[in-house]
Amino acid sequence: MIKCCFLVYRRHDLTREQFEDYWGRVHSRLAVETAPAMGMVRYVQNRTRTHPLADGFQAMRGCGAADFDGMAEAWWESWEALEAAAGAMPQEVAAAILADEAQFIDMKRSLIFFAEERTFWPQANAAATLDEAVS
Repeated sequence: MIKCCFLVYRRHDLTREQFEDYWGRVHSRLAVETAPAMGMVRYVQNRTRTHPLADGFQAMRGCGAADFDGMAEAWWESWEALEAAAGAMPQEVAAAILADEAQFIDMKRSLIFFAEERTFWPQANAAATLDEAVS
């Protein structure tokens, strides 16, 4: 699977509540409605949260806390599927998504990257996958 990960910062003029409401109520609907045109097979929103247990995990690793507001994940079956979808996507779909993101995302601060997903758990033969990962 190919995954697009988008580390999202909210616009400075929005409260966290306004950001989460818009992202979850408005933008998610647009993402779901346009998913077939984009060839997307899965879409997930992750909202950052603080918690004393999270603080402990960060301290144990010497890591800082995330200062972004969330992460969107979109999946495609392969690079070829993503490329085909990008080439066939109607311009009005791409324009609608970008215009909507501008309503709640600080694009200059946000980060986007693509990753190839490899699942290790749960899996029927996790040991074989681990052997493949080190070879």
